[in-house]
Amino acid sequence: MIVLDQQVPLQKPSPYSKRWFTPELKSQQARVLLETFFPKMADLEIEDPVPPSEGIPWYPITELEVHQSLKAAKGTTAPGEDGIITLVWKHLWPYLWKMITYIFARSVELGHYPHQWKQARIIVLRKPGKPDYGVLEAYRPISLLNTLGKILEAVMARRLSFWAKSYKLLLDTQFGGRPGRNTEQALLTLVNAIDRAWLWSKVITLVAFDLTGAFNGVNDSSLDTRLQAKGILTVARRWIRSFMENRYAGISFNDFQTEISPLEHAGLAQGSPLSPILFGFFNSDLVDQLVDHYGGASAFIDDYFRWRAGQSAEDNIRKIQEEDIPRIEAWAQQTGSLFNVKKTELIHLTRSKRQHGVGQIIINGTVIKPSDTVKLLGVIFNKKMRWKEHVQQVVKRATQVNIALGGLRHLRPE
Repeated sequence: MIVLDQQVPLQKPSPYSKRWFTPELKSQQARVLLETFFPKMADLEIEDPVPPSEGIPWYPITELEVHQSLKAAKGTTAPGEDGIITLVWKHLWPYLWKMITYIFARSVELGHYPHQWKQARIIVLRKPGKPDYGVLEAYRPISLLNTLGKILEAVMARRLSFWAKSYKLLLDTQFGGRPGRNTEQALLTLVNAIDRAWLWSKVITLVAFDLTGAFNGVNDSSLDTRLQAKGILTVARRWIRSFMENRYAGISFNDFQTEISPLEHAGLAQGSPLSPILFGFFNSDLVDQLVDHYGGASAFIDDYFRWRAGQSAEDNIRKIQEEDIPRIEAWAQQTGSLFNVKKTELIHLTRSKRQHGVGQIIINGTVIKPSDTVKLLGVIFNKKMRWKEHVQQVVKRATQVNIALGGLRHLRPE
């Protein structure tokens, strides 16, 4: 856990402590937030990959592709520094479609992502229900990007998704960032594996990992190596590298805004429709594990979970510690990634009470013991798969929403 220095508090100060509102202090807070959201990346020695023999043909970007991406985009999402919402481009499309298509096609062919589209406004929001807002983990960055640039990014995301499906570049156990591969399918893959294991009276031991600053921690050289190994064309990889390089951002919080300035370690842009599918290529080697009667692995963008199925929890723990943990740590070191050990969770899924609290694993020197519940993709799994805790959470949320809607009773619809 990263705790802010006592001289640089983030929590809302007392109205009587006016010294906390000085511009100098807020500038320090902004610097701390940016350094946390965009951490320094490790220096990597990247080996030249051997690309697949089967080539992917390249065709210039078409008007139909751009129009499809524009129609699919939400019209009223918050704009970036340009202040233009997507709805404006939807209305202008009948008049500017030739110009927009030409700009997009030339951008990709030249391998140049325009500087104006690399500027982001980072809005810092508090995560609800946190006990202490003096720690950085209690805040979430929201990135507002140029809307026209996001349309081009959506076009490239569609192409990458098409290539991934047509040429089987990504695994079936990788979910998110691609059409038709949602959280329900990711959870069903795990639940089916649990049902099969229980049918043979086996114990499932599950480890849920969390990557620190997932998108922001992607190294462009490491990503380019994986794209090349998958056979992604040079014209696309050159444009993607330009998309990631030399990005700028300003940060806004507590009615304070900083000027737009260069980001030394930007990674993949938060809020971009292209970032999820690129992250799928980035962590493809991590998720590349067979799903069978002995275990498996799956991921939903940056949420990665690995499970083992065996006759006892002790056997599962031993295999995870001796085989899986070294492999995962090696991948993190190779790519410059970092797992948040404090958010890593371990659980034994079985109806046998004597198996529930067995063993522990060690990751990066930190001991992780089995827990009674694990939250995966918004669903709470308990050790006996009874769903009691999840139902209670859903009922609580529904009650809060119902109470909030009741307060709107006497308001006009508009």
